[in-house]
Amino acid sequence: MTSLADLQAAYNTLLSGYAPVASSGQANDAFEVYVMTLALRAAREEGASVSFESASGTHNPSPLRFRTAPGRIYSPANDYSHARIDFPQGLSFEAHVGVYVEGLAGVLHECDIAVIEAAEAQFCRRNWVHPKKADVLMTAECKFYTGKLGIALGREFLGTTADLGSDGRFMLSNSDGRSVDRVLAHHKRKRHFGLTPLNADSEVQVVAQFREVFRNARAKRR
Repeated sequence: MTSLADLQAAYNTLLSGYAPVASSGQANDAFEVYVMTLALRAAREEGASVSFESASGTHNPSPLRFRTAPGRIYSPANDYSHARIDFPQGLSFEAHVGVYVEGLAGVLHECDIAVIEAAEAQFCRRNWVHPKKADVLMTAECKFYTGKLGIALGREFLGTTADLGSDGRFMLSNSDGRSVDRVLAHHKRKRHFGLTPLNADSEVQVVAQFREVFRNARAKRR
């Protein structure tokens, strides 16, 4: 069983050299930060540089503070941190924990992890609006469970991706989700179950999927 301490050790290792993370002490929140660090690892392996900023513009703030509940990217209530991902050819993104994204129908969706075009994220903070799906490269729904995942979670993810699109949209969990896995496979949705820092192969598989998303984004800019 993956513990809170396991998750904290994993993301602290991946964030070594940046800043300590201010943790809420909840495993589900730690799992989201852990998944974000895997996305950053994928970006670095594809040639990006990674740094951190706060909502107010502080470069490499300390400690790093991430949302523990869904929020607005432009909210001034707390000076939350986000990662900045910069590729050599000028392609730049921000990686956020727990922000709302506006779908095709104008409905807001909570995204546990959202990798957003940097220009769009900055525009949203200046103008107090939510990021649009077209400018969100990647999202991840993160489910940290002690038991098996129910089929309702799979149906919910299908509904979300019907509005946000399925390209670059992931469902990730530490738990077993045989029924969910089957229905998402049928609908060709990206997912990975059994993700844990205690299993290096599971991390490699998820990082590989994230790398493909970044690689495709870079290819479209050539």
